[in-house]
Amino acid sequence: MVIRHSPCWRAVLLLAGLGLAGVLAGNNARTAAAPLSFWPPHRAAGPTVASQSQARQASIVAAFGKLPLYFIENRGQVDPRVAYYVQGHDTSVYFTPRGLTFALSRPVVHHEDVETRRENGRVGERQRLDAHPSPTHPRSQPATHPTKRWALKLDFIGAHPGARPAGQDPTPTVVSYFRGPREQWQTGLRTYSRLVYRDLWPGIDLVYAGTVHRLKYTFVVKPGADPNRIRLAYRGATAVRVNQAGELEVSTPAGSFHDEKPYAYQEVGGRRAEVAAAYTLSPQTQCLTPRTHAYGFRVGKYDRRRPLMLDPAVFIYAGYIGGGGFDEGLGIAVDDDGNAYVTGQTDSTEATFPDGDGFGLLPGADTTFNGGQLDAFVVKVKADGTGLAYATYIGGSGFDIGFAIAVDGAGSAYLAGETNSTEATLPVTRGPDLTFNGGFEDGFVAKLNPAGTGLAYCGYIGGAGGDLCNGIAVDGNGFAYVTGQTGSTEATFPDGDGFGPLPGFDRTHNVAQDAFAVKVRADGTGLVYAGYIGGENSDAGAGIAVDQDGNAYVTGQTISPENTFPNGSGFGTGPGQFSGPGPDQTFNGRTIFDFTHDAFVVKVNAAGTALVYAGYIGGSEFDEGFGVAVDLDGNAYVVGDALSNEATFPDGDGFGPVPGFDQTFNSLFDAFVAKVNADGTGLAYATYIGGNLSDRGFGIAVDDDGNAYAVGLTLSTQATFPVTVGPDLTYNEHTDAFVAKLNPAGLALAYCGYIGGDSGEVSDSAAIAVDDQGNAYVTSSTASAPASFPNGSGLAGIPGPDQTFNGGNWDAFVAKIGTPALVGGRLIIRPKRLRFGNVAVGRTKTRMLRILNRGTTPLFVSVGTLADPMSVESGGGSFTLAPRERRLVTASFHPTAPGQVGRSLLVTSSDPARPMVNVPATGRGR
Repeated sequence: MVIRHSPCWRAVLLLAGLGLAGVLAGNNARTAAAPLSFWPPHRAAGPTVASQSQARQASIVAAFGKLPLYFIENRGQVDPRVAYYVQGHDTSVYFTPRGLTFALSRPVVHHEDVETRRENGRVGERQRLDAHPSPTHPRSQPATHPTKRWALKLDFIGAHPGARPAGQDPTPTVVSYFRGPREQWQTGLRTYSRLVYRDLWPGIDLVYAGTVHRLKYTFVVKPGADPNRIRLAYRGATAVRVNQAGELEVSTPAGSFHDEKPYAYQEVGGRRAEVAAAYTLSPQTQCLTPRTHAYGFRVGKYDRRRPLMLDPAVFIYAGYIGGGGFDEGLGIAVDDDGNAYVTGQTDSTEATFPDGDGFGLLPGADTTFNGGQLDAFVVKVKADGTGLAYATYIGGSGFDIGFAIAVDGAGSAYLAGETNSTEATLPVTRGPDLTFNGGFEDGFVAKLNPAGTGLAYCGYIGGAGGDLCNGIAVDGNGFAYVTGQTGSTEATFPDGDGFGPLPGFDRTHNVAQDAFAVKVRADGTGLVYAGYIGGENSDAGAGIAVDQDGNAYVTGQTISPENTFPNGSGFGTGPGQFSGPGPDQTFNGRTIFDFTHDAFVVKVNAAGTALVYAGYIGGSEFDEGFGVAVDLDGNAYVVGDALSNEATFPDGDGFGPVPGFDQTFNSLFDAFVAKVNADGTGLAYATYIGGNLSDRGFGIAVDDDGNAYAVGLTLSTQATFPVTVGPDLTYNEHTDAFVAKLNPAGLALAYCGYIGGDSGEVSDSAAIAVDDQGNAYVTSSTASAPASFPNGSGLAGIPGPDQTFNGGNWDAFVAKIGTPALVGGRLIIRPKRLRFGNVAVGRTKTRMLRILNRGTTPLFVSVGTLADPMSVESGGGSFTLAPRERRLVTASFHPTAPGQVGRSLLVTSSDPARPMVNVPATGRGR
């Protein structure tokens, strides 16, 4: 649950094990360079600060925002009732066995006093003395004003009287106080990154953690405990109420904040089932001591045998990537360690790109802008979001754009884009084609080494016409899969040194523009296959994904009717005779003159010699596919935008009613998400995401549980756009980016929120990636300055690779949205099943299993064995995982006879919610 206010708090309810857990996190947007300042300081009258000083101040604030929060033990330096405390510029928080005390302060300016001093000339004299100190006139003390102090208390109602906070996760930092005589000094005070109240209520722990700009607390309700026992009360608030949106509004003389509506759910059979959750104010509130307001949580009926949790969807980091020119983020990927890789386009020179606080000199394959109109760029963002690991240009003397990016297990980044720079200036090394092919532009593909300091390969993909590479994916063996659009005929496409005849599912160009799919060798020296996807009208490939068996999935837009699409040799007995399945085999638009498109989705077999299925997704109006992802079971997920209403979208033979959480077209364009079943015969779900104005979906990702993550742009406000919980639930201005997470059934949003500021986001594209812990990584572009971006009412305290807008029209941005770590050790197994597929008798196929600790304390894990003809090759046995640590387990299948084989791998752990997990393993010998 995200809370927006000033100061800004975040709250999350989640059920751990068989019980309930709650998280409240706080941060703020402020202008003073001091740690833990929840309340924005007021500016007193005085001289204007120079812009250079303001920039330096902003830099200091950004740096403080990345520091950890220290809970300091009390050994007599403060009130003996206090066990631990954190102290900031204008807010201190004291932790006692009975609750918390927030000591707030703010300056009070009496304008009449200032006017009197001005009349006497003392203000001007003080300013001059402060600006020009000298030995005879030392610097005067700053003008002071009366300070208004306020205490806000949070009491634990009905809590165990013997419960006391205990420090957890000690830090290397120590604090000392040298005040008064030596015997009164307090030195070497220990600090901790977490505080735990154990059994504060029966079976319920309370844990505090955070950063200097965030204070969060988590309730952990153990099996059998009653979440209704959790009761808290604010003392010193002027008002506490639950508004119509289900938010808890808290007002004080020092400011106000909102706690967003709780959101709880359970995972049941791989599907997310929402559980009702809400704040409740105590009915006796009016009878309590004045300014005391009690509240708790009400949770609806749920399966007490299963975990119940809230998905909070909070910003983990957000920052700019750019320089003094035009910068746009177009593609994003994430590696196994949580580092994000962003590509796009820039015309900012190396004098300003990347231009961010503390960047200094960064490594890169090319750190010099190459001239021309635009260069492609690639940056690697550190896992904690505090900076860049490397930044590099890729380009020549023409224009060069990076549209898509992927990353392999070794941390090498793969880039696809467009260029009109010839081989004389584009850094072609070895690659699928080292010669520019003519036309207005060629597509290109490049691979960077893990350090980002060199190119493993870089080459063209194209022919004599115009060619663009719009999407890229990479498999576990380092083969890259690329899609795009081409105007080049088979006489020149692909045209590269040593290509010779290539296999392909369609070797004949169909019309002025076709979509295409190609597979690049692991060493980059050539193509494994290349083929067209198209019909008699224009077709374009926008996104591509690859499954663990090497099958490629492509989406895009087409105006070609079903009698010519797909149109290629080997599809059937002739043009339009493709005999395979498809989610919709009838073109839904009207004519080319109406400019009505359909989205399409096709699956290319691993050899690249044929299509497994091909079909449309659309209605009677203008519909486009922009992104595609594939899950472990081979289901494809397509995102795009639709102008077709529910009367015709989705419109396909045999569809019948298709499930989806929003089955009603909203207005203008709607974003859509559709899930294509594994055999390609239909849609598992199709749904709109939109409001009363234009909404478009550009990027999609899917996690191992089948949750789909979509990103796009919207003009719709929160009054009609389906915000639930999310990083920002308030529309900001102009266009906002949006990010949404759908449950596996497509029937509900786990979260949906905005990313934006006051000047517009998402010029024409956005991209998303997801890691194995369910964190989403988003890139696009923004014209919004830090004062409003990210605009979640005070989110400026979160870290980011660059927290200063760099000028020009647009900056690229990168943001990470995720969930706080669960308290204790938390076992995560990805994938949840091992699917070996068909394996020839006598051959061996391996699969990888990732075991993670998503919690906050060490986790003990033991991996069992698999019976013949399956086995655990490496990574098994017993081991301990530190928080956020992962371990790879390799399993193999070696069939000795034809037929289906099923086994189960037992994984045990110290996670009380998942002490034993059976991982199914299946394969077929042939």
